Amino acid sequence: MFNKFLFIFISIFILNTQCISSTLSENSIIFLKTLKGDTKEAYEYAVKNYKLLENFSCYCGCEKIKHTSNKSCFIKKIDNDTIYLTNHSVSCPICIDVALTVKYLIKDKFTMQEIRSLLDEAYKDYPSTNTKLGNKCCNEN
Repeated sequence: MFNKFLFIFISIFILNTQCISSTLSENSIIFLKTLKGDTKEAYEYAVKNYKLLENFSCYCGCEKIKHTSNKSCFIKKIDNDTIYLTNHSVSCPICIDVALTVKYLIKDKFTMQEIRSLLDEAYKDYPSTNTKLGNKCCNEN
């Protein structure tokens, strides 16, 4: 019985941690606590799924400030497994929309390619980071 419980606990832990083994910087923890609603949800998703968001473009014009993917809109840097957040997405509904679209479509079993195609079509008239869709990541089967 104990082994079955331990297996279930470990499985749930692995599924909930997904790609992340990093921790937030102290300032990022404080920053995250100030957020609300969709903004907070998107930041929390980005922290747990940054490797997934590395595969998706952002369409807000942030390529001008050297962003390379939607991940860049939330994560300033990762240094020694410590995540430092940026405030870029706080006032950017496009960044938030891309992250939450990925979140919900992954949950609904869309493939990364399907999500990418939908986002590219929805934002076809917007500037893009032109992020290459990489290999499979955490949530992709």
